[in-house]
Formats: sequence, C-alpha cells, structure tokens
Amino acid sequence: MLVALQVQSMIAVTYIKDIDASRAFYELLGFGEHSSGKAGTSAWSVMRYEEVSVLLAMTGSAPGIPPLPMLFYFFYEDLGAVVGALGRAGVPVTRTGHPPHALGGEVKVLDPDGNTVLLGQRERPASQAPAGDEGHIRFSILREAAALVASRGGATQACEVAGPDSRRCPNQAEVKLADSLGDSAWACLMHAEQILVTVPAAFIASHDDRGIAPLLADRQPRP
Repeated sequence: MLVALQVQSMIAVTYIKDIDASRAFYELLGFGEHSSGKAGTSAWSVMRYEEVSVLLAMTGSAPGIPPLPMLFYFFYEDLGAVVGALGRAGVPVTRTGHPPHALGGEVKVLDPDGNTVLLGQRERPASQAPAGDEGHIRFSILREAAALVASRGGATQACEVAGPDSRRCPNQAEVKLADSLGDSAWACLMHAEQILVTVPAAFIASHDDRGIAPLLADRQPRP
C-alpha cells in the first residue's frame, strides 16, 4: 500500500569556494541572506527570495559529489531588470533567445563557481513584439542540420535522450550532438534544443563522423 507523502518544501544546495563572492552574486539575482553560520573552515548561507531558497555551503574539504556543474533556473517578472543589474556588476550574460517556456526572453550566466544559472521570463511583455531573435536562429540551424541528415537517409535510431522520469524519448532522432569531452548522442529537435541551452560545451556534430576535414580540404589553396 502506497503512503501519500506530503513534501513541505525544497531547498537547492550548491557547494562553493568563496562564500562572500557567491553571496554577492546571488544578491544580484534578487536574493537576500536569510540565515548563515560559520565554524572553522566551513560556512553556510541561506539566500532567499520569498519562498525560493538557495543554500550556499563552503566546506574545508570537498564532499564526494560528481564533478559536474549544477544548473539553476529562475523565472522573473522583469528579466530586463536583472540583466541590467548583472551588466552593471560586470557579470557576462549570454542571451539564449525566446524559447517556448520563456517567451519574454532567456539568458545564461555562470556563478563564481562555474555553475550554470538560467534566467527566464515566462510571458512576453506587451511592448515586445515577436521577432526573429537568436533563439529562433539557433533552432533554425538545428532544423537545417536535421534536414541535411534527412537528405542523406535520416537517422536509423530513436532519440537517445531520456526524459525527467528516466523514460526514453519515443521520437525519431533528427540531429547528432557532441561535446568537448568526446561524448555524442542522437536527439530529436526538442531535446537537442534543451541540450544546447543547458550544456555549455555542446555543439551540433557531423552525423557521418567525417568532421570538418573534407570542408577544410576543399578550401586549401590550389597549386
């Protein structure tokens, strides 16, 4: 018999190296310090905005966690305001366009420890007319890559990206993505878009494993 469990709250935790630098960064995103503590070489700070909390934890020795960056996604009513605050503080901001879940815009920043933080605005403001922004440009490139794959016979496998529930995606793969570590995967356009947004080192790969060598060879000076 399943017992109905009631989750009361959730707090995101990220391990950091410099608590003062991290506190200042999350203050730029609208958070304020709710509580904090320090003992020896360890320290912690709970940063909160209304019901949203992030726990910054600094320890003397790194805990046994996978060496992968975390990903936070915060939605704002006015994305332009927070982007302006980040710009005045000298924090680099990468605009990722206007995906369906953030019609008012989406940007990517890195916190002082290299964690990816995505900031989005769900609704498009009345003053912002739909436009062919960089998000549409990126998706257009994905569609062009998928069209090239299709013209050469198409992918023979399903999308290799699992959903949040660990179920394999039932869609047909359309493009091949890779990263700087040498890992690659075939994905449908929806999951390819998500990967390009959330994985900084991801890129569209050649599906025939020939890379850019043929293109470079064609452009070598002729004798």
